[in-house]
Amino acid sequence: MEKKEFLDDKTRFLIRNILKGFLYLAILIVIFLLIKSYFSEQERMEWFGDIYDNVLLVMSVFVASEILFGIIPPEVFMLWSLKTGLIGSYFTSIGLLSIISYLAGFTNFTIGIFAKDKSKILNGSNKIIRKYKILFQKYGTHLVIVACVSPLPFSAISLLAGAGGMDKKKYLWYSLLRIVRFFVYAYVLYKIEA
Repeated sequence: MEKKEFLDDKTRFLIRNILKGFLYLAILIVIFLLIKSYFSEQERMEWFGDIYDNVLLVMSVFVASEILFGIIPPEVFMLWSLKTGLIGSYFTSIGLLSIISYLAGFTNFTIGIFAKDKSKILNGSNKIIRKYKILFQKYGTHLVIVACVSPLPFSAISLLAGAGGMDKKKYLWYSLLRIVRFFVYAYVLYKIEA
């Protein structure tokens, strides 16, 4: 008689990667605390130079990063929001950033729907796309959830979800976890800074 496993492969994948997301957050906190203790606020502001006060430039870089598979971790922009009141209160800024990220993911999901059979990128030999395509074929919705709450490239996985035929309503509901992630990470950073 075969022994029934307590958790199926998809659930183990989900739990394992959510825990990796918490590990990533812990590492981010340690780095943030080290920077905070070894560098003055003035020194930290100098790193950004004139970019720091240019809201249009910072937001443009964020939008481009989110559409182009999260080249810059969103936590960088959360830290920027923590130190500037240029686009409203901290949590208003986080709300705006999270909605932009959500919409960037949906944009890529929609592109994936239309590009699934036509795109050389989706069907080519790019190692990163191929890796996530295999993971999406194996884990489907679970991979989208993991991408929402962890450092995995959310927009790239959204593109693959669209190309892979994931139901649009399911995608839109599950990807709301992206907004939750932004607020959880932002809250933690806010409490550390306070």
